[in-house]
Amino acid sequence: MKLLLTGAEGNLGSELCKQAAATNAAGVIAVGRQDWGAIDEKIAAAELVVHAASDLRTSASLEPYRLLDSNLMSTATLLEASRRHGLKRFVLISSCAVYGEDMRTGEDSLCCPITINGISKHLNEKLVAEFCTANRIEYQILRVFNTYGGRDRFSIFSKLKNALVRGTPFTLNNEGRMQRDFIHVSDVAAVVLSLASGSTQYRHLNIGTGIATKVSKLVAMVAEQFPGLVIQPGVAQEAEYSRADTSRLGELWSGRFIGVEDYIRGTFADEVAAARSAQALESCGQGR
Repeated sequence: MKLLLTGAEGNLGSELCKQAAATNAAGVIAVGRQDWGAIDEKIAAAELVVHAASDLRTSASLEPYRLLDSNLMSTATLLEASRRHGLKRFVLISSCAVYGEDMRTGEDSLCCPITINGISKHLNEKLVAEFCTANRIEYQILRVFNTYGGRDRFSIFSKLKNALVRGTPFTLNNEGRMQRDFIHVSDVAAVVLSLASGSTQYRHLNIGTGIATKVSKLVAMVAEQFPGLVIQPGVAQEAEYSRADTSRLGELWSGRFIGVEDYIRGTFADEVAAARSAQALESCGQGR
């Protein structure tokens, strides 16, 4: 199977490339930021598109055109190229942000996004569904919940790691009352690759563990592992609760998910220790 993957340089994209190579699950045609000008050449060799590209760094208040170009026009470009080259299948990596603050996350629930990211993801979903239906392209929309691990730069784990390595305070919003469904990026990649080789039984599918962890509990586990963690209170508007309804996923996937407790005590602790050691060596080198 030849799979065209956008966002190949991102956290999920790089993990998909690694797992596909390790398992021979698919031959990946990688598309990074610099490759969009050659999209026709690349897509001509593909059987399937996995659209995982997403811009989480550009600010809507500073660069709205760039944000829309990255998150919406890229999808339109890819859809039209898929039609030109007769692709039969299109997979969109979407987000739980499409549900907004609604605690109901069944895939048939009404989507009420409240953030720019959620709104753009929902619009992408609508574009894919309408275009693919009209052009007889099989499609699947995967709504991924709170990803962490790997080369992550956006999750709460990334912020905790930065605070521990830099020795700066970690801001805990709203006393950590929020509950989130955290799923490791390697688990997301494994599910995506497994689904890519199967049928599109469901057009919309949640990718999460189905378990909600309270943020205050997660931070307490990290503080227990690293007693030097400094926590400062913060207040920011955040949804109180987010957990994937995994009824559909459970029919298609039976793998074991990495637990946040195991991650904190294992990989997370090792990465913090390694980053601190590297920082100390760099400081020693500069001090000579």
